[in-house]
Amino acid sequence: MKRALVSSLVVFTGCNAQFKPETLVDSLRVLAITADPPEVAPGQSAQLDILQLDPSRPGGKTTVVWVGCEPDPIDFNRSACNDTSALLQPTSFATFPPGVRILGFGTRAGYASASTLFDGVPADDPVRSNGTSGPVLGVVIGEEVNPTSNDDELRVLFGRIERQEIQTVMALTRVTVTERSQKNQNPKLGALELDGVAQPRGAKLQLREGATVTLIPRVADGSRETFTVQLPSGPSERSETLVASWYSTAGRFNQPRVDITDGALTTFIVPGSTSVPEDTVPEKRTGTIWTVVRDGRGGQFFEVLPFFICDDSPTPALSMIEAPTTMGDPLIARGMNMSGTLDLIIGGSALKRGSYSPSLDAFVADVPVLPSGSYPVTLRSKNCGELDTGVTWSVP
Repeated sequence: MKRALVSSLVVFTGCNAQFKPETLVDSLRVLAITADPPEVAPGQSAQLDILQLDPSRPGGKTTVVWVGCEPDPIDFNRSACNDTSALLQPTSFATFPPGVRILGFGTRAGYASASTLFDGVPADDPVRSNGTSGPVLGVVIGEEVNPTSNDDELRVLFGRIERQEIQTVMALTRVTVTERSQKNQNPKLGALELDGVAQPRGAKLQLREGATVTLIPRVADGSRETFTVQLPSGPSERSETLVASWYSTAGRFNQPRVDITDGALTTFIVPGSTSVPEDTVPEKRTGTIWTVVRDGRGGQFFEVLPFFICDDSPTPALSMIEAPTTMGDPLIARGMNMSGTLDLIIGGSALKRGSYSPSLDAFVADVPVLPSGSYPVTLRSKNCGELDTGVTWSVP
């Protein structure tokens, strides 16, 4: 009888409790590290960027320390630097062994191998074409670190990290170094479709409270590349598989990762759904979705997608746009109920840094950079409307 009661409780709990999804970003996280380009020739540099977030500490300081390793094509990547377990132990860098170096501090850094990397490799060795990996570690530290720290100070810092005295997240990536002429490029976003409708670039997603919507990131033409791998039996032609990973500050996805090679979609449950009562609407009705698309061989991009959960704000009506008289000043969009404006769309993209100014009773934003021409202005409102304003923006 007791055993049956326990089983019933387990089934009841499993059916009603919604566990916090892995896609929820509510603490210090690293979602992506990109290298541009993801494949380089020996001696050529790649720029590293990191997508790191910490919603649990608004305004809190973080520091990114980049550690890079020289590839080792002769030793078949068996050097200590290519030992993942060693890379994730910061004190292993206390003596900075040969081939390991600090690449820099901050959200960006550069990585390059020696131009003589393949000098000891036979001319017909497949590794020259297939490439070898240069490991890069991004260490995100939950406090400010002096970028002029000397070796002794860095050793103390790495010791504190390993003893878990500082909130820290470490992420490992690799830059491929190869001599092949056709190198991998990062995929690029063509458009994001929300319920089958392509969204304007940079615009906030308009979501209805508790709704279930579909999301499809459409990659730009040519993003899915074909490539050749040199095998003992000869060259093998292959095509990339593009996989999107999803994250958000609120709400949840039906699956954290999806193969979008053939346009597969993802379902997102907007906060406020009765089916997930613990996912409440954020206080300001705002949030962020991130998608990270990877091609399976080092190329990737990430896209930041802010969203607004629509309310019952009065519908705005745009009457005019004032161009700034001084360079650097914003444009000013005037009309009725402009506090209900979410975005202004000109030339297919949302105006950057757009917001309502109570002192001006107007919507202000950066001046768009566009070719000469006349562009219709579309207004997207907080009540989920999209309005053709009849106003145009002209560029001489």
